Amino acid sequence: MKISSKIIIFIFVAFLTMPFSSYAMTDDLLEIYNDRADLQEAFDSETYQGIEGSAAGFLIDLEDWARQYGWQSYAELSDYAPEVNVPVFVGAYSNTPVPTVTAEHYIVIDSATDTILAASGAEAVWPIASITKLTTVITAMNLGLDVGGKGDVKDVDDVGGAKLYVTDGTTFTVLDLLKSTIVASANNAANAIARLTGYDKAGFVDQMNLFARSLNLRSTEFVDPTGIELGNVSTAREIAYVAREVFKNENIRRLAGTSGISILALNDSDYVRNIASTNWLLYDHAYDDVYVTAGKTGYLIESGWNLVTQMYPMGGSANESVLVVTLGSDSRRDSCDDAHALALWAWENFEWSR
Repeated sequence: MKISSKIIIFIFVAFLTMPFSSYAMTDDLLEIYNDRADLQEAFDSETYQGIEGSAAGFLIDLEDWARQYGWQSYAELSDYAPEVNVPVFVGAYSNTPVPTVTAEHYIVIDSATDTILAASGAEAVWPIASITKLTTVITAMNLGLDVGGKGDVKDVDDVGGAKLYVTDGTTFTVLDLLKSTIVASANNAANAIARLTGYDKAGFVDQMNLFARSLNLRSTEFVDPTGIELGNVSTAREIAYVAREVFKNENIRRLAGTSGISILALNDSDYVRNIASTNWLLYDHAYDDVYVTAGKTGYLIESGWNLVTQMYPMGGSANESVLVVTLGSDSRRDSCDDAHALALWAWENFEWSR
């Protein structure tokens, strides 16, 4: 029996609109919550999201608390414990402080266990610029984007900023448009990807926000698919949540770990471009001691330089992979230096036994 595309879309939207905690919260966690006044003051009693300005800090919701801390204190929360060993801090804070960085906010997370290793201002809301495009791409794919198809870039897709310099109607493979969105951070490519789903801009942005809601993110909001608008905001902690989910998609992760692309127009034989990634960590020799598996940059004058990147020591083990988010660095070089320094600190001061 064939299921119509309308029914599939309905099921997908219905899933996204369900309150995240309503089907994931365990009875044991709820019982602990109901017994502890401090948790009730930190997490909303209906959504279980962290309450702004409370002791929840950069934790997303009650389940985030259970994954980070609760399982260590309550045997009944063992289901929230990581499936692999949590990295153990082996340094001394007095001797090996977290390095000073130019970023306004940052967070460092062990990729395998989602354990927070270091954070500063990770709950502060910040314009995320082109990091928005990670959600644009995963949303388009979830909506059934034909990755093997073709699509054009129209003048209406041009909103300024980084872009493909093409004439109205220039056609590419959808794969090349995805490459241009993630690797080159081209705004008109991102808008073309959104348009090719069949949704208008407002409808597509609604789907992006439904994705954020499905992760129970209270501070993440999208207003356009490119990130050029200041209304695209999140926090370092929530960006890490988004990246964790998006990078589970092997195809997106592969693009986000690509140092450069070659694209060509299907209806213009003269248009062939080789474009380097905006993430210098992928190929600059200053960072030869790290192996980057995925990442995305973002920049606006108002936001400074933002970066989310996943990496492990070059020649080391992927088991030591960390996810680093830096927001508001002083320059592109500083954003890469900041993430690099934070990763090195983590590897020098934590021990991975898995």
